[in-house]
Amino acid sequence: MDSRELIKAGKLSDARKQLVEEVKSSPADMGRRTMLFQAHSLLGEWDRAERQLDVIAAQDPDRDTGVQVYKNLLSAEKERLEAYNNDRRPSFMPEPPPYLEMYYAARNKLVENRIEEAKELFDKIDAQIPDISGTVNGKNFAGFRDTDIFVSLFLEAIVHERYILIPFEKIRELSISRPKTFSDLIWISANITTWEGLTLNCFLPVLYFDSFKHGDDRVKLGRMTDWTPLGGPFSRGVGQRVFHVGEEDVPILEIREVIFKAPESIKDV
Repeated sequence: MDSRELIKAGKLSDARKQLVEEVKSSPADMGRRTMLFQAHSLLGEWDRAERQLDVIAAQDPDRDTGVQVYKNLLSAEKERLEAYNNDRRPSFMPEPPPYLEMYYAARNKLVENRIEEAKELFDKIDAQIPDISGTVNGKNFAGFRDTDIFVSLFLEAIVHERYILIPFEKIRELSISRPKTFSDLIWISANITTWEGLTLNCFLPVLYFDSFKHGDDRVKLGRMTDWTPLGGPFSRGVGQRVFHVGEEDVPILEIREVIFKAPESIKDV
């Protein structure tokens, strides 16, 4: 099988090896080199992915604008890594929520396996956040969260080269493009409008953080989602991002439009 067939068969690691050989044999083949960039990205090999972008830009200057978009995405992924490793805190839009310190304290409790203490803190946060409702793809819902507890309250987004978190209660409308290319399985373009009137053209990470470390290539490709129980009601996700919408779990790539109803103001602590 050639690299395209290997990817269709869900054999990402084998496809990457095949693409390396194909690019060596045909270094001017931009299609194969682009696929190699995508494979490196799915495998979390950010520096190798960036080197492929440098070669593409050098060989075909007309692609410079597109190359810069993907360089920005790689920069944001490195910032995302720092945020998850607690080396830095991400940016928030439109502003950090008032429950932010409590949220980080709850996350730390989970890391320390102090589940009941984490639950108490998340319950306190829930008491501050207004009820979230609206429509997804035209269907009414009451309740909207990420199924991964580490980002359950936020939408992960990339704006230019920055990794940001947006509290769901701050979003008025969210539209997500229909995936058309291999790259869309890694980062999908979206438009966000906040209740403050801010409009963002951005990308959303399709895959949960560290999905490339999973042993199943289907997870790495976002063709399935797996969860790691942390204790109590909490879990971490790998693979394609999934939102808990009302009583249903909905994968990110199945969502086209979310229209949120105006929430109450966030309650005081």
